[in-house]
Amino acid sequence: MKKINLILLFFILTTLGFSQQILLKNLRFNGNPPQMVIDVEGNIKPKYNINYDEQNRYLFVEFLNTKASSELKNKTINGSYVKSVKIRKYSNSTGVFIFFKNNINYSASYWSNPTRFVLNFDKNKAKKEYTIVVDAGHGGKDPGATGFNKYHEKDIALRITRYLKTSLEKDFNVIMTRNNDSFISLSNRPKTGNKAKADFFVSVHLNANSSSQGSGADVFYFSRTESDYAKKVAIFENSVGSKFGENVDDITLIMGQLFYNKNKEISAKIAQDLINSYSKRLKMRNRGAHGANFAVLRGFDGPGILVEAGFITNSSDISKLKQSRYQKLAAEEIAKAIKRHFY
Repeated sequence: MKKINLILLFFILTTLGFSQQILLKNLRFNGNPPQMVIDVEGNIKPKYNINYDEQNRYLFVEFLNTKASSELKNKTINGSYVKSVKIRKYSNSTGVFIFFKNNINYSASYWSNPTRFVLNFDKNKAKKEYTIVVDAGHGGKDPGATGFNKYHEKDIALRITRYLKTSLEKDFNVIMTRNNDSFISLSNRPKTGNKAKADFFVSVHLNANSSSQGSGADVFYFSRTESDYAKKVAIFENSVGSKFGENVDDITLIMGQLFYNKNKEISAKIAQDLINSYSKRLKMRNRGAHGANFAVLRGFDGPGILVEAGFITNSSDISKLKQSRYQKLAAEEIAKAIKRHFY
């Protein structure tokens, strides 16, 4: 009889244990006020652990002693606060990863009748978390390439970067390596960014060719390995150093291998994204994104790109880029590509 009672007691306790596992029913978003809501079955509010990964901008909430319904699914969000939500179902708990956009604050609480877990969001619009260095190629005694009607690369690059500064400074802290027709050495350009502990470096140039048939835009990122074409472009841009008494070989790669790989990955992604949108918007030939050993990128301790906005020696390209309208369009596309990554 005692044995039967023990078995019965074990059965009751086991049944109660399973019955107390709380069901998370579904996940939804509200727009006004901005919220993420998880509906909970019944009146019991499950305990949860919450952790925020600042570097990767995601919040992890683990609901203890819960199970997730089939309605609780991964979501990709096209909104102002959250990029995506990923659900992980564990043996006796449920994990929810919320991937935020930039500058998002949150607060968590339970609401009753019905029971629901609520994350409230708000955006700190005043905070500018990232610093971007904008570099206009050449300048002063270094005109860069000269094209049709004796347009100089240094002048058009400066005009584009001024518009780029305007486009970026709504969301970023922006530092210009030059804001006038002055000469800045290749080594001092990345040093400006490193001193400010900047998050990204973008250098604007115009390409050139002995043949007027060469046309289109390229975007480059720093890579130890490079194609023959990328190497030729890098040699021309790096030659500024030797022309004006600077040994570009002295501009060393600051970061270690791990950071080099990560920065290359980020830079290549932004470069590819930019060249696709840029060539389409400006109706220019898409010459692609390339890895190259540019001294100005090599010396910066972070991700960066060098934009060859078009050929100064091509009549079609320069007929656009000499106009303020197209200079603004070029700047807008560069700014959008940068913002798409950081936000």
